[in-house]
Amino acid sequence: MTPRLHAFTAAGALATALCAGPAAAAVKLSDAFDGNWFNSSESGRGATVDYVGLPDGSGVFFLALFSFDNDGNPYWIITAPHMVEHEFSSSDNIQLYSGGNFGSPFTPPGAPVVGGTSTVTVHSCNRITVELDMNEASGLPDVTLELEQGQRAVGLGSEPMCAYQTEFTGCPSFASAGSLPRSCVLSGNLLDQDVVLTNDTTWLLDGLVRVGGDNANQATVTIEPGTVLAGDGGTADYLYVNPGSKIFANGRPWAPIVFTSINDGFVDNTEAAPGDVGGLVVSGNAPANACPQAPFNCFSEFDQTQRFGGDDPHDSSGEISYFQVRYAGIRFFENAEVNAFTFQGVGDGTTVHHIQAYRGQDDGVEFFGGTVNVKHVVVTEGGDDGIDWDLGWSGKIQYALVADGDGFGEDHGIEAANNPDNDDALPRATPVLSNLTLLGTAGSGDGIRLKEGSAGQIWNTVVGGYPASCINITNGPTYTAAGTPASPTGITAFNGVLIDCATNFKQDGDAPWNTQDFFNSAAFAGNQIAPLQLNGYQPTAGSPARSGGLRVVGEDGFFDFTPYRGAFDGRTDWTEGWTFRPGGDRFTQ
Repeated sequence: MTPRLHAFTAAGALATALCAGPAAAAVKLSDAFDGNWFNSSESGRGATVDYVGLPDGSGVFFLALFSFDNDGNPYWIITAPHMVEHEFSSSDNIQLYSGGNFGSPFTPPGAPVVGGTSTVTVHSCNRITVELDMNEASGLPDVTLELEQGQRAVGLGSEPMCAYQTEFTGCPSFASAGSLPRSCVLSGNLLDQDVVLTNDTTWLLDGLVRVGGDNANQATVTIEPGTVLAGDGGTADYLYVNPGSKIFANGRPWAPIVFTSINDGFVDNTEAAPGDVGGLVVSGNAPANACPQAPFNCFSEFDQTQRFGGDDPHDSSGEISYFQVRYAGIRFFENAEVNAFTFQGVGDGTTVHHIQAYRGQDDGVEFFGGTVNVKHVVVTEGGDDGIDWDLGWSGKIQYALVADGDGFGEDHGIEAANNPDNDDALPRATPVLSNLTLLGTAGSGDGIRLKEGSAGQIWNTVVGGYPASCINITNGPTYTAAGTPASPTGITAFNGVLIDCATNFKQDGDAPWNTQDFFNSAAFAGNQIAPLQLNGYQPTAGSPARSGGLRVVGEDGFFDFTPYRGAFDGRTDWTEGWTFRPGGDRFTQ
């Protein structure tokens, strides 16, 4: 008898994943594809899908089909193609089972045989194609199934958990066809237009891609949740938003935006490396102390043709959230680098939260002037500093994890400067930061390094594992701006800070006072030197980080009050779902 594919039911076993195919781009697989898939026009013919993600970003697309022959004898067809992270089509052997009973009482089938090969292609959240190329010994015909998902999981409100609701049909007029399947290339300047980068496409950046001109030919780029962008493999592929133009890149907790290397999970057997891609640069019209007056001619350190800065602290460059930048950090020459995230003169009218820099060659996040505020930052295994500021940045940060790796060129958890050419330039850098967890390794530098006249308030922060020091204050104007241990100015302060390094404090040989004395000033509250007692980056039940959190003095509604210190309370993990291996090799199981 010739078997036919009939109605499906749930499956419970995972088959071994075999060969991976070459089709990669666009759709990013996750457990949002789990569930029952069917063909509504063919009497419920269908399959059960269970996507199992792996720590390296790849996953197994487990698919089970249940069939009966015309005499009612059951057949079980199991296939589980392995797909690298950004792959949407792959093949695998088919494991064919016969015998047993689907119903009640359930009885298992016999031992499997290889029944042929399958190819699974995911078009969107709503359609997959399953091609079954059965071998002659199986006695089964070849079948192609066009399947629709039988249920829709939702996230916030009625928004689908699966972001890929449309299928790729071609490249828009502002882009050209790319080298990957379902990909389009962006290049040059996007001027006088509102551009939408849809998540049905993988967007390849060819060199420097500019959004708008310098306060002229304004443009807007909107990036949909779940969208993947990559450098096209050339040099210095990065996205640059000019002053006066805007970016609206709002991922979701279950569908982050990813900007990465073309070697990162698009084709099997490729390996991404720091510096493969440039990064995201946003420039605005907020103050920077290198150009405090009109015509506000501050210029990017990596490209002296790119101007930023102005006199509007509340300038808006748009919105960025749930956004990863991986393998970034092009170094053009010494002290001239594109970071994973670079904010230049960006105002506090810009919304930034939930951003991750993963294995960048330079800094994770760097601020050149401006007033932009950020919540929920992750810097994983960076090649230089975790968080860096310069040129008078005076914004705020709450909740940040800096997890250094080994051998990536890691340096300081925070490197804070006011202005390298004029330590006392105004407006001085006076940011306020709270709830940071800064974790160094043997190759790191200082946990917090204040230099070149920078001020800054550090609240409710945990620092450990940095071999040079936990806190290093250097350069005469930095001490002057801070005041003295007996009479601090308040623009430099440590409150509710927990540290544990082999060397906890450093200062210059000719410093007017000791960093330790400043840390222990009677004007500050809740500072402590003690073992951190962490499990990975989370505080254990007995950790002093679980308590001691202080309300940030003078806060204007930006900072949440937390009874704990550091970025985590030991119970919940806000990195889950939207980050990629947030703790790096050290803390990823």
